[in-house]
Amino acid sequence: MKRVITFIILFIMPLSLYANAPQKELVFSTHNYPPFSFVDEHDNAAGPFVDILTLACKRLNYKCEFISVPNRRSKLMLKNLQAQGNFPMGWNLDRNEWLYFSIPLMKMQYGFFQPEGAKKTIKSLNDLQKMQIAVFGPSNASFQLVKIQQQMIKDGLREFDIVLLTDANGTGVKMIENNRIDGYFANTLQARARLKQFNLHHVNLAFLQSESPYFIGFNKIQLSPEQIALFNKALLDLYQEHDQFKDILKPYNIDPILITPEILSHFNIITD
Repeated sequence: MKRVITFIILFIMPLSLYANAPQKELVFSTHNYPPFSFVDEHDNAAGPFVDILTLACKRLNYKCEFISVPNRRSKLMLKNLQAQGNFPMGWNLDRNEWLYFSIPLMKMQYGFFQPEGAKKTIKSLNDLQKMQIAVFGPSNASFQLVKIQQQMIKDGLREFDIVLLTDANGTGVKMIENNRIDGYFANTLQARARLKQFNLHHVNLAFLQSESPYFIGFNKIQLSPEQIALFNKALLDLYQEHDQFKDILKPYNIDPILITPEILSHFNIITD
């Protein structure tokens, strides 16, 4: 897959609030994960994260570069200090050790997909016993699925087998359509985007497991807490100006998220 770069240089007079902000250059890595991140007809990284970040970079008079590469490479770019930020990023304790997080930008859901006419349907986590469940990973989805598996073992239930899919090209929905696995655990919007892409009509969401925010992750080695606070302040201002980013998210059929002080505290988000 070729390397796709969107280069945005935005030289405008900053608002008075950010007048003393130093000129910054930020590189954001991402991967093809529609509708949250994808490559447009001009081979540029696109999607709601790019839309929101472009506004934030403009607000702060930052020079921002968006690089779309395969998922594993995009995460390695962040770890190897080739990028300062990565998206879309789900929050978990392991990532919190080495990443700062943006404010929550949008809502995502995890759920279990099954083929039509499945012999055993998933209506609760108890139904997962002895099943084969596929998930794309390593990813936050696979991290969450392992947590579910561990909790079932603690509860005295029989565990299910995890089939880890290492490519981000929609293999899971194809396996479900062909009845090769019992279920597929995925971001619901991303799975539906793949179903539409491959024109598959016999796979349904069987059980909605959880809702979570989506963030941008920033490498702690490269950015200071003060820089993250400034960036998050710009994002919060834009969040309010754009009514929870509803106008940006609506074309992608993505739900906005209500940001509260409790949410910011729970995810250790730096805003001041």
